[in-house]
Amino acid sequence: MVVSPSSMIDKLISEVSSLVGGHSAPATKAPATRSNDVATGGYQAPIKGNWANSGGFDSSGALRPNGRRGHSGVDMRAPAGTPLYPMAPGVVTNVGTDQLGGNVVNIQHANGVRTYYAHLSTVKVQKGDQVTNDTVIGAVGNTGNASATYPHCHFQVWKDGQLTDPAHFFSIPPYTNLSAEEKKQGPWLSDQARQEAQAFNMQDHVSQKNKTASKADKLLKIAFEYCKIIDQSK
Repeated sequence: MVVSPSSMIDKLISEVSSLVGGHSAPATKAPATRSNDVATGGYQAPIKGNWANSGGFDSSGALRPNGRRGHSGVDMRAPAGTPLYPMAPGVVTNVGTDQLGGNVVNIQHANGVRTYYAHLSTVKVQKGDQVTNDTVIGAVGNTGNASATYPHCHFQVWKDGQLTDPAHFFSIPPYTNLSAEEKKQGPWLSDQARQEAQAFNMQDHVSQKNKTASKADKLLKIAFEYCKIIDQSK
């Protein structure tokens, strides 16, 4: 039986439809990036709203109440579920989970700067994603070794391979204890934030990246076969 080019194309279209869910994905417009973001650094605090300092950067090696010496970043205290943003535009170099940091994200920026965000309740980005100052990369939480503390993001900055005080990049408020207002607010930004955190699983999140890559490979193969059919029908 001879299969016509048109029927083969129809079959390819059907396969493409099954891969993309039978409809076109809605177009999403990336937030505008200011032209001087990379040139000037475009630095900002990862929490755009109010936050408190639960522990600042300390390279002195002084003994802390938890028995550890020094502090390699700043603990940005806010209700769990509070959105987190990159300190500057960049590329996500790692998304995962570790014993100390819980759910973590690493981002490489221009000028030899990289950042680390730990204890997140949820993560919204994948390794390889390009992010701007307006990209939500995740949310404040208390995963990892912070499970017994009020939610916060442990935030680190590395400059040319050296740990650097985040205060060199944005303004950091003085250290404060948990306030009466924070206690009244409770540890969660909202019930929805709590539900999203309870449903979040890092392994499932990372696997979505792999599934997307697999679909992209299949679509490329289909496109190649389509071109072959067109060439043969000429």
